[in-house]
Amino acid sequence: MRDATTKDNEPWYRQFWPWFLIALPGSVVIAGLTTVYIAFNGADTLVNDNYYRDGLAINQSLEQEHLAKAMGLTAELRLDNDSGELFVTLVGSEVSASNIMLELLHPTDEQRDRELSMSLMAPNHYRVDLERNLRHRYYLRLTPTPGQEWRLSGEINFSNSSQVTLQAQ
Repeated sequence: MRDATTKDNEPWYRQFWPWFLIALPGSVVIAGLTTVYIAFNGADTLVNDNYYRDGLAINQSLEQEHLAKAMGLTAELRLDNDSGELFVTLVGSEVSASNIMLELLHPTDEQRDRELSMSLMAPNHYRVDLERNLRHRYYLRLTPTPGQEWRLSGEINFSNSSQVTLQAQ
């Protein structure tokens, strides 16, 4: 057994307290560097740096919404989880587009956004195959591909629902 005088004669790097006192600010430095890493790699994509151009485009989107409302157009969207297919049935006016574009916009994560080109199966009935199942909440925008004359919008949480009605806002 060693006595206290032997312990005092040990070099500083073999004692507990200097390492304990070095570890406290060291852990703060590591936590700070981790926070900086998270801040730069997990940047929020909600902020749009081109807000002026987007502000000018609002009038065009309002015209698209008014046209869809004047046509009496709505859409029934249905997800078949078993087959991985997404179906859209347009109700109201007959639409002659061979393809329509469905945008799935995730509220917080831009990397989960999708643009799906849906093909015509029968008059006013469209479908698309999905690569993977949808499980999150999305804002939906439906437009015809060629000139984007009208637009329908909606919102769905695929975690607890598999169908929704899209309307002009």
